[in-house]
Amino acid sequence: MKKKMIQLIMGFLVLLLAAPCFAADTISIGYTGPLSGGAAKYGNNNLQGIQHAIDEINAAGGITVAGKPYTFKLTALDDKYKPAETVANARRLMSTMSPKPIAVFCPHSGGILAMERFNETEGFLMHGYTDNVAVIKQGNKLVVKAPMSMAFYNSGPVDIGWERGYRKAALLCGSHEAGKMAEKLFLAQWKDKGGEILEVASIDFKTVTDFYPYLTKALSKNPDCIYLYGPSEPSAMIVSQARELGFKGGFLLGSQCKMDEMAKIAPMEALNNSVGVCPVGMMPLPLMQKYNASHKAKFGEDAIPTSESAFNYEVMYIFAEAMKKAGTVTDPYKIRKAIDDVLPVGDHAIRGMYKVTPEGQFISGYFAIQILDGKFTDPINIDPGPWYEKYGATWMPE
Repeated sequence: MKKKMIQLIMGFLVLLLAAPCFAADTISIGYTGPLSGGAAKYGNNNLQGIQHAIDEINAAGGITVAGKPYTFKLTALDDKYKPAETVANARRLMSTMSPKPIAVFCPHSGGILAMERFNETEGFLMHGYTDNVAVIKQGNKLVVKAPMSMAFYNSGPVDIGWERGYRKAALLCGSHEAGKMAEKLFLAQWKDKGGEILEVASIDFKTVTDFYPYLTKALSKNPDCIYLYGPSEPSAMIVSQARELGFKGGFLLGSQCKMDEMAKIAPMEALNNSVGVCPVGMMPLPLMQKYNASHKAKFGEDAIPTSESAFNYEVMYIFAEAMKKAGTVTDPYKIRKAIDDVLPVGDHAIRGMYKVTPEGQFISGYFAIQILDGKFTDPINIDPGPWYEKYGATWMPE
């Protein structure tokens, strides 16, 4: 009996000593974005997508790279949408996380451009959630970005508006960095069609809630359509106030205007003749519908999956698969190179990213959508292939 007890104890000790050999090591992932203030919702939508993917991967046992098991750890820091804070956060992530992050996610071009000054030296990949192509014009070898370019997302509303017969446009865009870029791009695209620009107004959506003065001036020039670029809530308020002032024309909506969110604020009748990017929940993609259900199960029935959450979810899976393919969790250049070989990422290709350009631009399908007769139309498939073949991943007007 005594001998048997000793054997049991020895066996237990052997298992105890051996256990660390089978324990999964950690891969650190960083996030810096706005988690407080006026852009907190936007920042948290991005963060939810990354966290969702990491939780799923870890729950499934993590990943195996070169025969060794790993799980992911995500650390998120608030940068308040300020590039200086982004840099401070990145420095903090690299100096305090163990191991150092192999990838850092950021959802604004100012922060991404600031980190591009040192990410190659520090040795970490970056995913930039921005449609500003400036971030992939720097020649940085460790930057990838989704979604696609702002100009491409404009192409659906611009073409559809033109087909409706609109020729005279007014622009009401945000004064923030993305809003100024949207204004510049739309001006070039509309004029290239042969259209006329009657009014250009830049609005600080952080301080302005009364849009009547801007609209009164714009509508006095009788535009056929109004191009909007800004957060969903003020964009919806502009639509409602324009209708109150008697505007009967259409609204061409930039990618920041989420039509499903706008429909919760402005009446559908007011949103008639609007066209913009199709909300992710309405995209006719089976994998996206599956993702929508899992997003609501995780974050609550009232949680609306957005492009921000969906893109970041898919990119996190792309990074994980690229690590497996590259056989390393520490060499960012090998991981970046392997991305080309893992697209699309099977059941997790919810947006269907099927290509990454040499500059780092992910390419995926795109749907526009309209509101006509007080309801959403069927999604309109916009093929990105011909557009990117003609203009390239980094096109922007000089």
